[in-house]
Amino acid sequence: MPMIPLDHLDPAELFAMVSWTIAPRPIAWVTSVSPAGDHNLAPFSFFTIASTDPLILMIAIEPREDGSVKDTLGNVLSTRQFVVHIAELDRLPEVARSGDPSPPDFDELADLALPTSAATVVRPPVIDGCAAVFECELLTTHRPGLETLVFGRVVAARVAEHLITGCGRVDVAALRPLGRIGNVFTASTLLERPDRPVGTAC
Repeated sequence: MPMIPLDHLDPAELFAMVSWTIAPRPIAWVTSVSPAGDHNLAPFSFFTIASTDPLILMIAIEPREDGSVKDTLGNVLSTRQFVVHIAELDRLPEVARSGDPSPPDFDELADLALPTSAATVVRPPVIDGCAAVFECELLTTHRPGLETLVFGRVVAARVAEHLITGCGRVDVAALRPLGRIGNVFTASTLLERPDRPVGTAC
């Protein structure tokens, strides 16, 4: 199969090409709090597990178009805490809207009238009704290029009760986490599992 080189592309073109080919990407729906107590909510699709023991999550946060630091990164650097939510298909409108540009003191949680509850360890609030919640404390950051990589150690985690089967596994047939392919949202679903039929969780 013929291949087309990407080395000649400028950063914007390369970003577009990579975002459509390294996919689907999971979405971290992140709440954070400023030192003054202002709430912030934003989605990030450059997101993954960095370690399982201890459990560490990584989010890559790019700067604003003018080069300034985004609110989430500023809050995390100041308070060293954030909460990652895994949202499902039914939260698509809220996830999409929370990614719109907004001033630093704009409260996306209030604007979207999202129900929240207090986290168990950290200050940022938890959005009720998500598939999973990971309360994180900042471990370190690294900026190898345009984006700042944020590594957060998970200090509390939980999964929605309706997604857990009787044997304590995630019901893969019931889970519909949001993701991204390019600049388009997608719902991740299990297509094939070699060791057992799709939908068998135990």
